Formats: sequence, C-alpha cells, structure tokens
Amino acid sequence: MLYPLKFIQKDICKDGSDHLFTYIYKFTLAETHLHYIIRAEYHTENVFAVKFYSKKDRRSQYKYNKIINKNTYSSVINILETCTSLIPILLEKHPNCSFALSSARSIDFSNPKKLTEHLEENQRFRIYSRFIQDRIGTSTFTHLEYPTISSYLLINNAEKDIDEKEKRILEMFERTYQTIPDITD
Repeated sequence: MLYPLKFIQKDICKDGSDHLFTYIYKFTLAETHLHYIIRAEYHTENVFAVKFYSKKDRRSQYKYNKIINKNTYSSVINILETCTSLIPILLEKHPNCSFALSSARSIDFSNPKKLTEHLEENQRFRIYSRFIQDRIGTSTFTHLEYPTISSYLLINNAEKDIDEKEKRILEMFERTYQTIPDITD
C-alpha cells in the first residue's frame, strides 16, 4: 500500500557544497498517524540522496537513527514502497539521474545503554538493500552496494561509463559529507 505523497517545497542549498537543492515531501501512515518526511537531496553528478524520518523527530540530530517501534512489518514495507515511489517522479524531472542511500545506524533510546549498531552492514542496510533489489530492476539502474559503509547506489544506465560515474559520485559525496568513512577502510 502506498501512502499519498505531498510535495512540500524545493529548498535551495547555499552552503557552496555539491548539494544543490532538496525536494521535500511528506506522507502519513494510516495505521499509526505518524507523519514522515522524505528529503531528496540533489547533488552535482545528477544524483539524489534520498532520506526519510518521522516528523516528530525533525529537530533531533538523531532523526535518521531512531528506532520508532510503532511500525509493523507491513507498515515498514509500505513506508519503503512510498519512498521508492518517488523515484519515477524524480526521473520525470531529471531523466538521467541516479540515486544514493546511506543507511543510518540504529540508536535505541529505550535502552539505557543506547544500543548503537556498527556501521558495517547495519540492520537498515540489510533491509533496504534487499528491498531495493527486489523492487527496482536493472533495466534503468546499475545496482552497487557498499556494505562496509552500509550504502547503496543506483546509477542510471543512461550513463556511458558506469565505472567512471561511480567514481565521480563517490568523490563528490566524500567532499560533501565529511562524516562518511572511506570505502576502503
């Protein structure tokens, strides 16, 4: 079941980085009435970094890491289906774009020790990568996994040289996001 997406705004990034602008959408889970925000951050190299979080956590520095514990398996799948439904919408506006996803490590705030996962192949990465492989074919995108940093890349097959495009995207993300560890670590 897809939840209806509502476009909120296009936010221009003015920090001088390779992050140029962000399309912001929202949707509401019928089962829990929780609101979610999807950020499709557009970067040079014609690539979107797609992120989502519960609106109630919007001011938290850990908004991407929190375990909500209110969603059933089917609602998690519906959230992911809704997030991936944004891909064709963005492809209409940017026909040759690619997509990136970095899976945040979980922090369980209900646990006194604030359980934090290791970065490598974290739970979200395992769920997201399996979901993406099952739902998004290879006719439009080349799928690339980076388990050591729990990240995933969908490079548009319209690119003439996928390997060169991958290299440029990775270099761009390293410049833009100083917190991403080196893939070779």
